Amino acid sequence: MAFGTVAFAADSKAAAPDEQCYTPDKLITLDKQDVAKGKGTLYGKFSFTRDMPPAESAMKEIGWMTLRKGASIGLHKHAFNEDAYIIISGEGIFTDGTGKETVVRAGSITIARPGQSHALRNEKDEPLVFLDIIAQNDTYKANHPETNKK
Repeated sequence: MAFGTVAFAADSKAAAPDEQCYTPDKLITLDKQDVAKGKGTLYGKFSFTRDMPPAESAMKEIGWMTLRKGASIGLHKHAFNEDAYIIISGEGIFTDGTGKETVVRAGSITIARPGQSHALRNEKDEPLVFLDIIAQNDTYKANHPETNKK
């Protein structure tokens, strides 16, 4: 997945790998520009990012994300991880790997499993706020070595 410029908050405190509770003061600010050839800034507050959990942890990243009007995450394919969006507020357009577009609102849940593509955009004035949860099935990765060629 292509990420543009990133910004870390100087006051963010990275949590220990065995942490079980991530209060707002412990979240890591990580804003990503033009994610997966999308447009604009994806604003993020993360409990931890992909490079932090140990290999045996299935949960690789959890973040509160915000897309403002006109911003998007471009269509991208997941090789061996799974990515779920849980919409908290606002309204967006979710695009699945077949190109089908679906309006998503508070309470909507989307997922891209290994081999699937997805995208998300906000065309409304209200910010689109969602949880982004990324998990990696290491068994799938081990049994599908072709995905490592990405």
